[in-house]
Amino acid sequence: MSEDDISISEKRMYGQTRPETHAYVASGLGVTRVETAGGQIGRFSLVHRCSARDIAGASGEIAVATDDAVLVSTDDGFADTGFGPATAVGYDADGLLAAGDGRVARYADGEWQPLGTVTGVRAIDGALVAAADGVFSLPECDYLGLEDATDVAPGYAATAGGLYARGETDWTEARAGPHGAVAVDGECVHASDADELLELIDGGWRPCELPVRERVVDVTHGADTYAVTEAGTFLVETDDDATADGRGGWRSRSLGVPEVAGVAVV
Repeated sequence: MSEDDISISEKRMYGQTRPETHAYVASGLGVTRVETAGGQIGRFSLVHRCSARDIAGASGEIAVATDDAVLVSTDDGFADTGFGPATAVGYDADGLLAAGDGRVARYADGEWQPLGTVTGVRAIDGALVAAADGVFSLPECDYLGLEDATDVAPGYAATAGGLYARGETDWTEARAGPHGAVAVDGECVHASDADELLELIDGGWRPCELPVRERVVDVTHGADTYAVTEAGTFLVETDDDATADGRGGWRSRSLGVPEVAGVAVV
């Protein structure tokens, strides 16, 4: 048995056990759960078969948009919420949101409540929606500008034409060229273009020193920073002082899954 085959919870380095995080990767094969802690990547397994289009997590719950349904995690696996085919899921302070077939809705008290109509939705993050026609705000689905948006995060939008930052009323180009993903957690900002994953540091965008040269399709934050590539490689970055061996940075493991859509953590 190799070290990678040992459960993260069983690893003890320098007499310390690191808090464990479960990351979930959405792909054309389904939902894969990955154990990670202190920069180490442990066991991974397919926990649900489906054609996943998007994934999001909040308050210990995982939601998945699939070609057939919106699923949410339960103690017994994943349950159908009755939304139907979906292209995007997300959470805000009031709970789960989803989009598909031109409609955007909120899940509350076991039912879907319509919020409005937006076609070609690709991502939802809090009160922001990224769609083929641009960026929209919830709950009224108001148009905020731009076009061909691929991802959104508080204050930012990734589009086919560039990465944009939003001021009080207007968008300003932060980086030129197509961008596929953006994630914000406090002052920590990451974005990906066709070639690199970048981090905003001291007002400038710096390439992340990844152990693989593959296009990053999604990035998210939790106890660490997590990313996944279109080739199915899972990545985690941890600070030096948060690792058991004192060596932080990016680490990776191939999951061998196709058509990767996103990553979420709980």
